[in-house]
Amino acid sequence: MRYPLLAAAVTLLAMPAHAETKVRLGLDWGYLPYHAPIALGIEKGYFKDEGIDLFMEPGRGSASTAIMLGEDNYDIAHINTSNAAVAISKGVPIKTVAVYQTRTAASFIGIKGKVTLDSVEAIKGYRIGSTPGGSDQLSLRIFRAVNDLGEMDLDVVSLDANAKQAGLMSGNVEVISGDGFAYGAIIRGTGQEAEVFSLADAGVPLMGFGYSANTEFLESNPEVITAFLRAVKRSWQDAFADPEGTCEQGRAKLELTHKQAACVDYLKGLMAISDDPSSPSWGARSDEEWAALISTLAEVGEIQSPGAPDTYYTNALLPN
Repeated sequence: MRYPLLAAAVTLLAMPAHAETKVRLGLDWGYLPYHAPIALGIEKGYFKDEGIDLFMEPGRGSASTAIMLGEDNYDIAHINTSNAAVAISKGVPIKTVAVYQTRTAASFIGIKGKVTLDSVEAIKGYRIGSTPGGSDQLSLRIFRAVNDLGEMDLDVVSLDANAKQAGLMSGNVEVISGDGFAYGAIIRGTGQEAEVFSLADAGVPLMGFGYSANTEFLESNPEVITAFLRAVKRSWQDAFADPEGTCEQGRAKLELTHKQAACVDYLKGLMAISDDPSSPSWGARSDEEWAALISTLAEVGEIQSPGAPDTYYTNALLPN
């Protein structure tokens, strides 16, 4: 499913005098509540205000989207920062231009009363539903390496992202891996309490999601990337101010499967680990943060030739 219709409709009605730049935005996965602020920004005309005709397409995991970005299927992509770093280290021509999640949301999630997730040792006793091919899989590999766990120390069951919730609720798996704020919201939406064990609390020093750009597009259109990020930042400011309205918009335009209360819960959980979009430093990360990420990925064998932090990211295109 693609989402060009709203932008196209506004284009026809508004008939702007200035030429617009078409920007292809690749997403990490199918539409989720953290994509709702972009839908809100399109509806409010924030991207058109910047001269951008935004075309947004769902993906099948950050690792896949990073490769497609490098192959020029997209101009900009919303992907997990760790997957972006791994791709860059392998020569994929992309660069991270903003990271709005200050720490990874990767977690082990279960239902309170059915599991106890209070230590690395406790995790070993449960069947874990996990999705191969994206940030989920990468986070698990790093968790194993950092905590000296072998392949057989965790009982991991491969499940499509759309099947993890059903697997947990049916008892086919006792635990799932993924973003804690997302699955916690889903569980609370069923009237149960979530048991969440954050990988960040178990020695996994990863950043969360952000935006990366195809390097050829970046070099040719730096002002477009800044304009895009300015519209994103404005969209997130509205989302922080009104998560209820943002979810209403997202559920209508993106056909989100989340119920309204679960969507709002999801967004608020994400906001707790994200930059304040009203801050002048929104999206900026330091050389030290990137060096820690690169070092961790190198130590666990995900990156073979690390390189300097500025190979991976730039803050130069962030809006003021």
